[in-house]
Amino acid sequence: MMTAPQIVTAYMEQTRQDLIKSYQEKGLKASGRYARGLTFEVSDDGKVLKAFMESEHHVWYMEQGRKPNKEKTAKQARSLGHILEQWVKDKGIDVNPYAAAWKIVREGIQVPNRYNPGDVVEDVVTNEWFDGLVKQLADHFIFVVTTEVERLFRK
Repeated sequence: MMTAPQIVTAYMEQTRQDLIKSYQEKGLKASGRYARGLTFEVSDDGKVLKAFMESEHHVWYMEQGRKPNKEKTAKQARSLGHILEQWVKDKGIDVNPYAAAWKIVREGIQVPNRYNPGDVVEDVVTNEWFDGLVKQLADHFIFVVTTEVERLFRK
């Protein structure tokens, strides 16, 4: 019988794998930093069971898009263009990263778009996802309590 922390740990690992699969299936993989940076932690102090997942900050942009910069300067475009140089290389696409950066600085990025259908996370972490975790934990605790009651009162 698994303990509650083991149940949550297994659930979080499956969620991590599902999130990676979601972004790969949507064609969003570039450098692989998202998958490598997707980590979780589960802790149990005997009273409170906590779990959280962390990722690279750019997951927000994959999911929600990006607003245009408040100040639309060439310096900001150059800075973003430098980052996009590696992204273009990782994706293997033929795009001028500085032209793309200038457009992003001025207009932002709307998601969904033709390259990103969006919902990288929201397709995985749903109400059903939460209900599944609650069901597993409820089943576990019902079993534990039932077993303890039977142990105490059955002879």
